[in-house]
Amino acid sequence: MKTVFCALLLACALTLAGPRAHVAQAASVSGTVTPQAGKPTPDKPEKGVDRVTVISVQLEGSDSIGARLGTRLKERFNQSNLFTLNDDDEKDMPKLRLLLSTAPEFPSRPGVGSVYSVCWVFSQGKGYLGYLLARELGTVNGDDMDALVDKLVERTDGIAAKYGNLWK
Repeated sequence: MKTVFCALLLACALTLAGPRAHVAQAASVSGTVTPQAGKPTPDKPEKGVDRVTVISVQLEGSDSIGARLGTRLKERFNQSNLFTLNDDDEKDMPKLRLLLSTAPEFPSRPGVGSVYSVCWVFSQGKGYLGYLLARELGTVNGDDMDALVDKLVERTDGIAAKYGNLWK
């Protein structure tokens, strides 16, 4: 009676565990395991047609910290496999526009910090009205620049993934 109950319990557990449990159990019973050949995963993702977002960074401001922020954002987008930097407004293509506006935090001390405003706008093409997707406002100094650039690129990728249906 106990043997029948244990066999029934084992059969139920294997049924609930799915097909992989049957293979693992069969391999452990027979003692031979055949390795599955698989394609190694690349360390750096390749540009995929469906995941690359065309982006344009437009800077407005006259302070040096804001200018460095805009330059570093462009550099980071240009280095990324997820974005294609395109500042050419003449091309009629859908793109994500990153509008960056900066000003000195303290006008009497322009090198201390900068106030920034970022708007993520979807543009269908030349002559179309843009669609505001998100916005952010904050302050930055020279020491926090790299962390802010990382944060803005990460948020841009999240927005591009969230609204990816607009580019298709």
